[in-house]
Amino acid sequence: MTVDALQALYREMAAFTKPVCNAGCEQFAGNPYRCCERRYCELARTFAREKYGVMLIETGHPLLPFMGEAGCVVEPHLRPICALHACPVSYGRGLGVEAMRRYFSLRHSILTEAAAQNRMPTFE
Repeated sequence: MTVDALQALYREMAAFTKPVCNAGCEQFAGNPYRCCERRYCELARTFAREKYGVMLIETGHPLLPFMGEAGCVVEPHLRPICALHACPVSYGRGLGVEAMRRYFSLRHSILTEAAAQNRMPTFE
């Protein structure tokens, strides 16, 4: 399977934000799945179907349909809202200066490529 530019950018963003997410955040300290919510799974399901023609397979998790043993099983390009999210960026604490530059540069590249491919996420 060939990975296109958009998929590669989303994977890069997921790798970049993984340590940020693993560190947790104050906003969702009591939630074992951090900021994951079923509504974001449903957005991913719709996006994957509408933009890629992919039907996502549920894991059987009682709360989050795509949560596996080691986290979400959906590829980052099929869950753009989640892949682009980082609690410190969204809730104002931010990251270090260089990390913020990298985050927003990568986000800009993703959204530019997504627009070119007609695969822009809807931020709802």
